[in-house]
Amino acid sequence: MSPLREPLATFHVGHLERAGDTGAIAEQQLTARFADHRGRIELPALGVLFDHLGGIPYQLEQFKSGGFTIQARLSLSALGHIDVGDRLSCSADLATHDDQWGVTRVEIRTSTGRVCCVGSARNTVVGRSAELPTSLEDEAGGDIPDCADAHGALLPLAIEPSLPGHDIVTQLASGVRSPGPLVELLNGAVEIEGEGRDTVVRLRVRTEPWMGNMFGTMHGGVIATIVGQAASLAGQAHTAPGQDYTLADLAVGFYRSPAVHGGDVVAEVVPIKLGRRIGSFEVTLTSHDGALLSRGTADVHYC
Repeated sequence: MSPLREPLATFHVGHLERAGDTGAIAEQQLTARFADHRGRIELPALGVLFDHLGGIPYQLEQFKSGGFTIQARLSLSALGHIDVGDRLSCSADLATHDDQWGVTRVEIRTSTGRVCCVGSARNTVVGRSAELPTSLEDEAGGDIPDCADAHGALLPLAIEPSLPGHDIVTQLASGVRSPGPLVELLNGAVEIEGEGRDTVVRLRVRTEPWMGNMFGTMHGGVIATIVGQAASLAGQAHTAPGQDYTLADLAVGFYRSPAVHGGDVVAEVVPIKLGRRIGSFEVTLTSHDGALLSRGTADVHYC
């Protein structure tokens, strides 16, 4: 398996095809492997699908000039429940572009046709390369894996409604409660300190080669997944007993991509504004030596 395919295969993304001159479509098979500590499939599980497809339309436009593009920023909004076992379809098309920048519209639908996630990806040309692939199929094709790696992935036990969110995240950090299959897939460890509005939540991830892109650094979709999952855990930390929540909006800026040779990256989350219905959070992703990799903002909806 090539480095480019590994994040896609791990997150069961495939059936990638061109749609028109600069559009693209793909699918993702969801399994319990991508569930969070509540047993839910939420926006972080869609990060690799959204990021990868969001980068293709502008890259297709640049094939003719030999330009190579990367993602600069993602903006995602989600609404509604997504089932474990669902098969998602994703489409992306080039909304606007010039010689240096491109903006892609991305839409993800459930198997029933309901839109569950929409957003945009901003792309930029970073140079020229004689080694660029000449077609979408060369860049990243293939079927969705058989998902055999998901066999045995168990959903976490139900959370007792009497527990406040801070206690739930404390249990995740101490190992009393499973952090969920998605965090385990990411080699993640949860940390929490402080109380109330001073609460700081961290998701520490040990990198592995499967997380890499064609350059051997971390795929942007994996970065988005880490940032989003850390924000979701911070949202949980501020729930009242029995209160539910969902990660509704996520914006991620990419500054530097870390190597995937076993070092840690740390996503630290602090609240910006906590209200009754919406909590806003800032996420800072750094490498093991403190270098800034990414920064994100997230809105959590409480219900």
